[in-house]
Amino acid sequence: MSNFLRFFIVLPLMVLLWLFAPNSPPASDLGEAAKILGFSGQMEEGAFVVRFGRSDIKVSIDGEPVPTAFGFGSWTAWKDMGKDAIVMGDLVLLEKEVNPVISALQEAGIQVTALHNHFFYEQPRVMFIHIGGMGDPARLAQSIRNALDKTATPRPTSGSPAASEPALNLDTKRIEEIIGHSGKASGGSFKITVGRPGVKMHGVELTASMGLNSWAGFVGTDEKAHVAGDVVMSENEVNRVIQALRKGGIEIVAVHNHMLDEQPRVFFLHYWGTGPAARLAQTVRAAFDEAKGPIK
Repeated sequence: MSNFLRFFIVLPLMVLLWLFAPNSPPASDLGEAAKILGFSGQMEEGAFVVRFGRSDIKVSIDGEPVPTAFGFGSWTAWKDMGKDAIVMGDLVLLEKEVNPVISALQEAGIQVTALHNHFFYEQPRVMFIHIGGMGDPARLAQSIRNALDKTATPRPTSGSPAASEPALNLDTKRIEEIIGHSGKASGGSFKITVGRPGVKMHGVELTASMGLNSWAGFVGTDEKAHVAGDVVMSENEVNRVIQALRKGGIEIVAVHNHMLDEQPRVFFLHYWGTGPAARLAQTVRAAFDEAKGPIK
């Protein structure tokens, strides 16, 4: 085989490997944004995602401690648009932090797209601010960093040993079988995330990594588990999802928007339930079945 022919066989394979390599490094500007934020990130579905959990907030629900990974983590997702970048995210805040953060974001031109609760019965009270922005990634990152500095969000510490993963007392395979999607154990909870294609913002296709997803998080035991989560829905799916959850005894916590300017319009429903893990999973599956596939 000639060297010329080898070149045209190997080159496409190298391109494919580069395109689909997991955790590919971000574009240089997005890498700079991560440095400014002070947290590492990774590529997920074409977006650079940076997460920063609120491990400083020791949350209990109905007097029972729950892990940070159960739903108390802030995040931002970045998409390169050439000269500019688009950023979306969700910040976990104590009540006293909300308005200082809003002021810092507004001063820098970051949009607040929603402010609301995601849980019932939690102590201390935790609020969630959804944000969005478009422009120079370094400027956007500095704006978000300034907002985070109004909070007690812990910064990562270099050189410290990794914390041991808490044991899970759940039959996660059974939960996956019932819901029909695979999940991931992390930080003492088990989470299943399901994306829904079909929504764009500023011409950008939104992905699960950018917040367009339904999810279910489980903690506890098979006999007594807690489930919390979120369902992304079109307007005609909202009350069908509510009916499915209430039929199975899961509480509706909130119904609201997370975004501005998305097309088509989508709504998000947060829920909370306690009971046998299999029964909770069956109810979540029924709700997910009412809101699945591309959003139209």
